[in-house]
Amino acid sequence: MKYILTSSRLFIAAIASMEVLSSSVKAQEVYSQIVGAISIDLPAESDVIVAFPFKQSAEFRGVLESASENGSVTLTVAADSLTSGAFDSESGVPTHYAVVETGVQKGVHLGVASNTASTIEVIGGTSTGLANGDEIAVYPHWTLSSAFPLGVANEDDSEPGVRKIELIVPKAKSEAGDMIPEGIFYFSGGSWRKVEAGIDAVVDSTVLYPGRAMVIRNNDAVAKKALFFGEVIDAPIAIPLGESDAYASDNFVGLNRPLAITLNELGLKGGSIFEETTDPANPNDLLLVYSLTATGKNKKPVAEYYYYNGAWREVSAGASVDKGTDTVEPGMGLAVRKVKVDSNPEDTSWVNE
Repeated sequence: MKYILTSSRLFIAAIASMEVLSSSVKAQEVYSQIVGAISIDLPAESDVIVAFPFKQSAEFRGVLESASENGSVTLTVAADSLTSGAFDSESGVPTHYAVVETGVQKGVHLGVASNTASTIEVIGGTSTGLANGDEIAVYPHWTLSSAFPLGVANEDDSEPGVRKIELIVPKAKSEAGDMIPEGIFYFSGGSWRKVEAGIDAVVDSTVLYPGRAMVIRNNDAVAKKALFFGEVIDAPIAIPLGESDAYASDNFVGLNRPLAITLNELGLKGGSIFEETTDPANPNDLLLVYSLTATGKNKKPVAEYYYYNGAWREVSAGASVDKGTDTVEPGMGLAVRKVKVDSNPEDTSWVNE
């Protein structure tokens, strides 16, 4: 795996022949300090569980004036600072998401339903804790076509029934040990297609949601490389984690950072977010890590971490070994296994600073 980061005031992803549209912002300059690219190896006849390590350029940055809640949450910003309708959902699917970058809800990502010249209506979330002066930004969602405009590894399958590369998006939460696909996609005839949607159906606008992991399956006998590009996320990230009263649940997540991060730096330990283990023989919540280099399909985790007695431990290493300096590599997909609860399952947010 190779990665390159470079300082720049404007996001110019020439490697993908892609221009950033910023016409939806009025009287503002939108820029990023760091842009970059990461190349991830795709071994032959193997799966790689990955997370998109970059964002696209913000199409709005501003300060929250107020937030209200009446069936949905509405964020109010400076008058006439937006182009009305620029961030509207299409057929119920959000094209953009708002990020609260400071304050009580820092890191929270909310899909945008619609906007006026001074308001942003979001999907889900709560106005509780939002306050005047909180910094917010609006970003376009990555889609299949914006993330991989020429297909993964520039692979354009000429025979849809013999797919060399598949991109598998797991459901956000599944029963422990079971990764259930939400969709299986492939690139053919210059466009993205979806398995079982028909070979003529184009799904270029399918959203790749932030904080989610995905699987790139290389069915070919030849190793390839996947290229990820964009702007570095330099703000807190809040990743939703769900639990169940029916089973232990695996949340397939991605930490959208382009640099290696130690377990101690994750901000994932203790409290209601990640339940600390009291008996190492029966760990509670687990952080599951998958290899970026091992070969084979339907991979099992290469490491299972739990938090015990003030430190990160790894199941195979034993409860006395502090593994807090182990790293999550850029582009690495993860799973957080939440222990089954007796009743009242709740969603929480893991915030990485």
